[in-house]
Amino acid sequence: MKPAGADDERRGQSWIAVLLGYGEVVIDAAVALALIVSGATLLGVVVYKFVRDLDRVPFISNALGLLSGLLLVFIFTELISTIRVVIARRRVEVEPFLIVGIVAAVRRLIVISAEAENLLGTGRFRDVMLEIGVLAATVLLLGATVLVLRITRRGDDEPTGGQTQ
Repeated sequence: MKPAGADDERRGQSWIAVLLGYGEVVIDAAVALALIVSGATLLGVVVYKFVRDLDRVPFISNALGLLSGLLLVFIFTELISTIRVVIARRRVEVEPFLIVGIVAAVRRLIVISAEAENLLGTGRFRDVMLEIGVLAATVLLLGATVLVLRITRRGDDEPTGGQTQ
C-alpha cells in the first residue's frame, strides 16, 4: 500500500530522479543477491572445512576457524538486512553498520588473540597487544554509539505533550 501523497510526490519529481530511484533499487537488490550467494557459499565452505579438519587440526584451532568464518557469515547477513531496510524504507539506517563494525572487530580480536599465544616473547607480541587494545576500544566505542542511538530513538518515540504512560 502506498503512503498518502506518494503519487503526488512522484509526479513532482523529474523523470531522471524517478529513473535514478529505480536504478538504485535494482543495484541494491543485485548487491543483496550477491551477498546472499556469497554468504551461503561461505557458510558451506566454513562448515565443510571444519568437518574435514576435525581429525587433522587441533580442535581449538579448528573451532576458532569455524567461529571466525561464522562471524564473517553473520556480517554478510547483517549487510543483507541493512540493504533490505534501505530498499523498504528508502533511507539508510546507521545502527546496522555499527553492529557490522562490532562483529568485524570481535572477529579480528578472536583471530589475533589465538595468534598471540604463539607470539609470546617475540617482537611482534607488543604490536598484537596494541592491536587488541585498539580493537577493544573500538568495540566499546561502537557499542556506546549504538546505545546512544537507541536511547535517542526511544526518546523520539515517546508521545509529546508531557503525557506519561
